[in-house]
Amino acid sequence: MKKILAFALAAVFGMLMFTACGTTNDPTPDTAAHADTAAPADTADYQLLTDGVLTIGSEIGYPPFEQFADDGVTPIGFDIDMANEIGARLGLEIKFINTKFDTISEGLGVNYDVIISGYTINEERAAQMILSDPYIDNYQAIVVTADSDLTADSLTDVDGHSVAFQKGTTTDEIITDLVDTGSVNCTAAANEKILTCFQQLTQGEVEMVVCDSTVAGVQLAKNPDAYKIIFQDTENPEQFGIGITKGNTALADAINGVLADLKAEGFFDELNSTWFSAE
Repeated sequence: MKKILAFALAAVFGMLMFTACGTTNDPTPDTAAHADTAAPADTADYQLLTDGVLTIGSEIGYPPFEQFADDGVTPIGFDIDMANEIGARLGLEIKFINTKFDTISEGLGVNYDVIISGYTINEERAAQMILSDPYIDNYQAIVVTADSDLTADSLTDVDGHSVAFQKGTTTDEIITDLVDTGSVNCTAAANEKILTCFQQLTQGEVEMVVCDSTVAGVQLAKNPDAYKIIFQDTENPEQFGIGITKGNTALADAINGVLADLKAEGFFDELNSTWFSAE
């Protein structure tokens, strides 16, 4: 068991390459020191829906990036800690708006100032908003139950199988494109929540889950006897960034400055240790 768990964690750590959802709760103990040493920035030029508040759109159901604590109310996760640190350094209160991921872009500039939600940088989104510098790399992965005999050499090996994935994600776009172009013929189950996908897999309702490698790795680490990864892309990385209302260049520049500082200080290494583990 320990060997399986160690392998799963190593896979998670190996797939991450750090390049650089809220609440008003304090930063985690490991990250609090960073906030204490940073002087708040001048917020006069920021375009914010509420003065002094950075309102963030996020789908809080995507562990380990965003999820609710055991109380069912407090957001926690990799992105949550990062958002809290950004807020502290910019001298802004953090407020999270929980929203559906497949419609999250529609609320930008209307319901929230930025999107922090495991948000992949791509050309379509770049045309709609400002996208920050990337802060993490990610790949697509295929997950099956631990006792499955299925194998895969590429994402096209979903052909002939039932597949669960989350709506509005890069995975959704990839699977939809494969089906529409006739590259594969699969039974697709698109869900609002990624955890629903894994529940369907556990209950035998689908044969595969296709999702971000970061998410797959953590699910495997936490449930080594339940799941296994049969394919992980290593050649086509996706990068997560922060979506910012178009035209809000002052806020975008400030956020990019904070991300650069956090990378240089090893902040993301701390988040890696905290969130990409089986604990």
